[in-house]
Amino acid sequence: MDNNTSEKNKEKKDSVLKILAITGFIGIIIFIAWASIQLVSVVPSAFSSLASLAESVNSSGSASEEEREVDTLVVTSDTLLANAGEPVTINWNSAQANGSYVFSYDCADGVAIDLINDNGFQNIQCGSNYNIGDVDSTTLTIDSEKNRYTDITYSVSFLGTRDTSPRAMGSASLTVINSNISSEVAVSDDTQGTGTDSDVITPELEATTTPSTPSQPATDPTPPVTPTTPEYTQEYVYEIPTSNPNGNADLGARYLFIGEIENNQFVPGAIAENAAGAVQFEVKNFGTKTSRNWSFTVSLPGGGTYESSSQSPLKPNERAVLTVGFSGADVRSHTFQVEVDLASDSNQGNNDFAQRVTFVD
Repeated sequence: MDNNTSEKNKEKKDSVLKILAITGFIGIIIFIAWASIQLVSVVPSAFSSLASLAESVNSSGSASEEEREVDTLVVTSDTLLANAGEPVTINWNSAQANGSYVFSYDCADGVAIDLINDNGFQNIQCGSNYNIGDVDSTTLTIDSEKNRYTDITYSVSFLGTRDTSPRAMGSASLTVINSNISSEVAVSDDTQGTGTDSDVITPELEATTTPSTPSQPATDPTPPVTPTTPEYTQEYVYEIPTSNPNGNADLGARYLFIGEIENNQFVPGAIAENAAGAVQFEVKNFGTKTSRNWSFTVSLPGGGTYESSSQSPLKPNERAVLTVGFSGADVRSHTFQVEVDLASDSNQGNNDFAQRVTFVD
């Protein structure tokens, strides 16, 4: 009896334990299911945030050159007032990256710039970029043939090894002085600079003139202001650079004065109608290579053209001052047209000029 009762109680305990175990297992399953639901609701936003961060990093690392911010280079020169033809050194702060620098300058009337490097002089065109290597300075010379004072604006940019647009850039300016040009009309000293001696050429009109239509008087009666006696400025002697065999010759012509020839010397001043006179002009080599032989033509008052013989070559930065005499002509004014002829001239734009002169009563 007692044994039967004991076995029944044991069976009841086992049944209760089994029920509790099953109930607990079900509870654990329910808890896990609930926790899974909560985790699923949180995980997508977490993954979305991570994806957004990765996209931001990749976007920053692969930004296009157009969107990249351009740093500033501090560009300076060793002088802010330079004489034409004298070396000027440009400096800038170095960028801490692999790459190279390019130099450029804005176009200005009558201005030509040469870069000086280990290979000599390199003539460069305005508005173009020139690679000058991984350096923090460069030396150049500036020629200015139109004005006494000319402002030059230049830029230096840095490009990385594979860049197509600058990572950094800076600009500055300086003023170049051509002492041969007065703020008023002045005569250039023929012994000044690096050119050849002044040539006085008095053509025989009957032998050298060709038929042409006489120039018509201009409507502007105001004569150009010319001095009656020579006026000299301070003399600057420039070194003639060595000719670069790989360079280019560039002859440029410009008007100087009208006047007369006395005792085989040119004296600038106004010329009377029907009086003999002379026109003086300059031809200069703005290039980096010695020119070949060249020639020139001058239109003369009353009709006719003087055609020169072959002229000696000009070295880089060398000039020739030429004076062409003419006989009197019954005209109120005349436009002198001068043209220089040089085979393989690198710049034909400065080979000629036209200067109108009004004769006095």
